[in-house]
Amino acid sequence: MKRPRQTMRRYTWALAIVSFLVILLAAPLLFTDRYNRLALQSGAVLAASSNSYSLSSPVRLMTGPRIDLEGGTLSVPPSRTGLARGGQMIAMLITGSGPQLTLESATFTTDFSTREPTFSQDSGLNEVAPLVKALQRMQFDGLIVRDSTVRIKMSDGSSVELTNVDASISSEPNGAIQASGSFDFRGEKITFDTTLGASLDSQGMSRPLAATFAGAPLTAALEGRLILGENPQLLSPQAELKATDLRAAARWLGIDWPAGRGFGAFRAKGQLEWVERTVAFQNAAIDLDENRATGTLSINFAGARPTVEGTLGLKTFDLTQYLKGADTAVKNDSFLAAVRGASGLEFPLIQAIDADFRISTDSLTLPAITIGRSAATVSLRDGKMLADIAELEFDDGTRGGGQIRIDMSGANPNYGVQAKFEAADVGRSVQAVFGHPTVQGRGAITVDLAATGNTGDSLLRSLDGKLCVTLAEGGRVGLDINKLATTESEPLPAAAWQDVSTRAISVDKLDARFIVSKGIIRTQSAEAVSGERALKADGAISLLERSLDLELAVGDVAKPSVGDVGAGELKLQRREIINVHGPWSAPAIRSGPPAGGAQKYGPPSPG
Repeated sequence: MKRPRQTMRRYTWALAIVSFLVILLAAPLLFTDRYNRLALQSGAVLAASSNSYSLSSPVRLMTGPRIDLEGGTLSVPPSRTGLARGGQMIAMLITGSGPQLTLESATFTTDFSTREPTFSQDSGLNEVAPLVKALQRMQFDGLIVRDSTVRIKMSDGSSVELTNVDASISSEPNGAIQASGSFDFRGEKITFDTTLGASLDSQGMSRPLAATFAGAPLTAALEGRLILGENPQLLSPQAELKATDLRAAARWLGIDWPAGRGFGAFRAKGQLEWVERTVAFQNAAIDLDENRATGTLSINFAGARPTVEGTLGLKTFDLTQYLKGADTAVKNDSFLAAVRGASGLEFPLIQAIDADFRISTDSLTLPAITIGRSAATVSLRDGKMLADIAELEFDDGTRGGGQIRIDMSGANPNYGVQAKFEAADVGRSVQAVFGHPTVQGRGAITVDLAATGNTGDSLLRSLDGKLCVTLAEGGRVGLDINKLATTESEPLPAAAWQDVSTRAISVDKLDARFIVSKGIIRTQSAEAVSGERALKADGAISLLERSLDLELAVGDVAKPSVGDVGAGELKLQRREIINVHGPWSAPAIRSGPPAGGAQKYGPPSPG
């Protein structure tokens, strides 16, 4: 089935809504020194009935960003002598001695397409304009907002709506604003408690801010400074953001992220800087699924897909919980067995975000293998991942590096691995991959493989590339070639393979090069030397069928003659041919050339 390209919704700076809510409801208080420039635009009227006033047309509270009050009912409690008349109430509000004011069923709208805050200049005021001025200036003991709506229009044309807004807002003589309440956003109720402190500058553009927000998807707490202007900023020396389920929180914010393994509990705590649509944590501690990192992390919501950048260091990094592989109830004794049983391979981040990460860790855990010190640069773009691995160290002294490529943008995922390991414990590597230490010793391993598919079976069927293993300083081969080298008068017993494969002989050197095509490993050249004896192998190994089809030549090493043009090529004399065919756990062994002539998998591919 064709894998559809993930279509990302236009991000609406949803995280910013929570912090901006209080500013939206009490924006004029941020500019107390410029109240003389506040005015009601002409055409806005209020219909009065006793001490309840309903807006009949929108009121512009502020421009740049534009903030309008498009509807709602203003009311005040009765005085001790009964209901106050409109003129009396206006006088009280003008002098700033008014009682608590309630605003119900209101609709606030704001537009981020404008820039620096400015104010309307209009002398066409009607007789009830002072009431709106009082609302703008908060010339009352407090403001209660009930059952209201906040709509935020973004410069890209998208919009966000907060419903069921209930808030209690009050101001202090020094200009500080306190607000608490709740609202609904995309089916979740969020509670908030914020304090905007007294202005830190003469223009009223900088204010201390303390805020906490709590809901099922996300909780946040911060203390810092809010700076308004052409590019508003929120700076906090210590902020904390938590999510019990990062996938669910991402979907709540509008990111189309499917359910799956990993990406559950998330926590970021550190220095926060929020400028326009970019949120950045500096000197932060970041926890994700019990993986703890320190460093920097930023998220930019300006594009069609969020862009994440980070430089993170970890003590331990467990990747197994993010890779959907074989049935966890089935114990796999090798990486190959784990791949063979895998189904529905999943790499959700590659399709959900764009990212650039620089990651280092002291320990990296993958399915069936644990790696020591590692460092990599990871880039995610348009459903493709490129990981440049600068450093890999194993506890046995193996060192290496390479590149991993994953392309999820097409109909079928495509994978590529290039790697080179020096001073490698070859036996440990072979054991991890195949489940049996066929070769032991230290040497070099080179890998260049590519595969396509979404299951272990499809990966193995499409596997192509090259492999090379070299033991330059000797080692051991888990195959007793002397036992194999029998004569036809001494036939091998039926269980010969179990016997010879559990023994090992020392070798002075080994050089094995393979071509991989459609899941079949073919020998390009494979030879080992042990003193005066040598072994050469020719044939194929099927990863899918787990079978061998090999011709082994065992004999004495022929000394090169003077003028031999083939100097350097291993030649055997008095060699014996052993044919190995069948399942690699117990293949049939016979002396002489293979029955029926050609080998099952044909000659090795040129390369």
